[in-house]
This record gives sequence, C-alpha cells and structure tokens, in this order.
Amino acid sequence: MASWGSSYAYAEEYAYVTYRGVGKAAANVYSGQRIITVCFWWTRGGSAVTGTTCSNASSATGSWRAGPEVVGKATDSLDSNAPKTIFNIQTTRMNPSTV
Repeated sequence: MASWGSSYAYAEEYAYVTYRGVGKAAANVYSGQRIITVCFWWTRGGSAVTGTTCSNASSATGSWRAGPEVVGKATDSLDSNAPKTIFNIQTTRMNPSTV
C-alpha cells in the first residue's frame, strides 16, 4: 500500500491469480504538493497487462474536491516460469496555491 495523507493506492491478491487495485486522489496537500491524480496498472515482463485506472480530483470555484475511489483488476499468469506481475503507481502533484 502507498499512501500520501488521505490519497492512496494499493493492491490485494485473491486466490493466487487475481489482483484487485484501489486508488483515490483526495486533493489533499502532502509534502507541500496537492495530490490531484492517482493512477495504477499492472505489468509483466515490462509490458502492460491492464489499462491504467485513475482517480482524478477536481477544482471548481477555487475549492478542490476529492476524486472517487476507483477499482481495477488484473489476472496473473498461471505459468510458473512467467515474469512477476508488478503493480505500478503514478501520481500527479501540483503547487497547492494553484487552482
């Protein structure tokens, strides 16, 4: 699990073959930067095995609103010689004084 104040991304494994990822961009300020996007995806052997799932905070009339909690899923390889499946996370941050 990775968290930046009230923003976060994490993945759980079920039955050895299914992954469930959860993320949220809460528009909070963490280490002097506002977290406005949290995205995640899975790769295997350097190639994407899923699309990218993102939560996006929004700004309207000078105030920030948290993005929704988003869920994504991936299936692991049943080949015991396959490369590891990796959970990747990316955030977008901005100066908190910017609206």
